[in-house]
Formats: sequence, structure tokens, C-alpha cells
Amino acid sequence: MPNSAGKRFKPTKYIPVSTAATLLVGSTTLFFVFTCPWLTDAISPALPLYNGIVFLFVLANFSMATFMDPGVFPRADEDEDKDDDFRAPLYKNVDIKGIQVRMKWCATCQFYRPPRCSHCSVCDNCVEDFDHHCPWVNNC
Repeated sequence: MPNSAGKRFKPTKYIPVSTAATLLVGSTTLFFVFTCPWLTDAISPALPLYNGIVFLFVLANFSMATFMDPGVFPRADEDEDKDDDFRAPLYKNVDIKGIQVRMKWCATCQFYRPPRCSHCSVCDNCVEDFDHHCPWVNNC
């Protein structure tokens, strides 16, 4: 069943994120069922509340990393950015708001990558926020 972009639905794409979510929720459930009652009696009754709040923050951050776009840059056209005949220089210095920034040339995507941008070898794209780009959170 192809969608409008022409890509097929792949259920195997959701196995890593499902595994990570199951491990996250499962281990927390085991902690609250088996360990937390003993810690409540031995240390403090406020401990389950504290751990519940921390778990909600972790779950919220995991969900944001899963469902937010990491920022995939489109590739340059073949006739775009052909200043040099053979190859562009590896680095280019650019002034942004008075600060000099060094941008690296991506030979695969054929453009200068902005700061914090990296090329992913798995999906073969340049990604803006590479720390939010991972097969385990279904962004790759």
C-alpha cells in the first residue's frame, strides 16, 4: 500500500522504537512494583513521587525525540553550486551575526553543512540536529 510519497509502509521500521519504549516502560513498571515499596518503607514515602516525576520527564523527552523532525536537509541539484570545475574546498568560513563560522563541504549532498549538521551513513542524508537522529527513536 504505497502512500503519496511513493514509499511503502515498513513495519520493521518501528521495531527499534517499540523495543526502546517497551524497555523503558517495562523496567520502570518492575521498579515501581518490586523495589519501590521497600524503598518507601526504608527511606522515604516521597521516593515514589520523585521517581514518578523523573519517569514522566524521561518519557516526555523520549516522545519528543521520537516524534520531532531532526531536520533533514535536501540534497543540492546537480547543476547547483558548481563554482569550481573539479571540487569545492573542504571548508568555508562564513560570518553569521558577526561571528565567523567554519562550514564543512559534504561531498555526498553537494553543499556546505551548517554548524551541528552531520551526514548520516544509515539514511544517507545531512541532518541538522544529529543528536535527535537515531534508528532507535524512529528518526532515521
